[in-house]
Amino acid sequence: MTFASSAALRMPGVMPTSLIFLLEAFVLGNWIPRIPEVKAVFGFTASELGLALFVISLGTMIAFLAGSFVTKLLGLRLACTVFNPIWALSIMAIPFMPNGLAMGPVLLAAGISIGMTEIGMNTAIDRLEVRTGRRLMSKAHGFWSLGSLLGAGVGTGFAVMDVSLTVHFALVLGATALVMVWAGLSMPEFDRAKLDDGPPFKLPNRGLILLCIMPIGIMLIEGAFIDWSALFVQQELQAGPLAIGSIFSAFALVMTVTRFSGDMLLERFGSLRVARVSGVSATFGIALFSLSQSVPVAFLGALFSGLGVAIFYPLVMSAAAKRPGDSEDNVAAMSLFAFTAFMIAPPAIGFLADAIGLRWALALLIPISMTALVLSGELKKDA
Repeated sequence: MTFASSAALRMPGVMPTSLIFLLEAFVLGNWIPRIPEVKAVFGFTASELGLALFVISLGTMIAFLAGSFVTKLLGLRLACTVFNPIWALSIMAIPFMPNGLAMGPVLLAAGISIGMTEIGMNTAIDRLEVRTGRRLMSKAHGFWSLGSLLGAGVGTGFAVMDVSLTVHFALVLGATALVMVWAGLSMPEFDRAKLDDGPPFKLPNRGLILLCIMPIGIMLIEGAFIDWSALFVQQELQAGPLAIGSIFSAFALVMTVTRFSGDMLLERFGSLRVARVSGVSATFGIALFSLSQSVPVAFLGALFSGLGVAIFYPLVMSAAAKRPGDSEDNVAAMSLFAFTAFMIAPPAIGFLADAIGLRWALALLIPISMTALVLSGELKKDA
């Protein structure tokens, strides 16, 4: 493949599909800053909040098991057009629920819809890479990071202005759902993969298992930073809002910039070398952050973590999509492992924080993140 310059973004279908990535993450970015308020409104304990977040994770697991069948049935364009708005509307509905029990089905729907969208949009980008002859996966995930950053800014702004959850979500996420429909309809049509005769729920084939396990530690770090870095800086470092915002912004910004540069780096240095440098950077970063005793050290840890996390998921997603078999099946398998780890990290760390403290709960990610480095040799198969 040739170097994916900005000209690739002007090729037919690339920008609408990249916009799906941005909008999906924009919803997540709006949701995350308001999680503490959801906890307060519904009177959840830390463990109950962790259980609520796990329901979203359960939905993603269901989606990744059945998603290949569903996306083949609907087609990639229709799948993204249907499920991405459901993701936005499900989160929008949360503050309107009468109690935590009623919230359960809504959270499950949110998890299923985000999982289906993940399969649809990642497979679509892989098809566009084949169609255009250019690397696009890292850039597409750069749009995801940008959407998360923009969403977090909007969500934080509404929280600072003390706008109620119902008004914030109804206005912003309602409008976002409409834009999602437009973006989905603007995607190109792709040839549909043939439906299998087997069951709709499929487990990954054996040839993909190690590749699927490889990014788990990296995804755990990303999920931990999104949901727990603010509390860590406040609770463990006794820092105020400026430090909290600066540290998370450093993590998100370096991840966004690196992802937009990722296709160029992969062309120049190759997948294996980039994966190994990313694994070292992510492990060093989470170690520095979790063991930090001051804001500057935590800030540095956030920078290294964001740098290490940035390219790894799009890199292995692209590798999985190109392995033998239908790309929908392979993307669903990779998503089942990696994105479920991303969604499970917040509730798991919450339970561990109650038991051993937040600092040591985050420090447990250090050895787990090393799996990225240990298993990076899997990428030699794709060289």
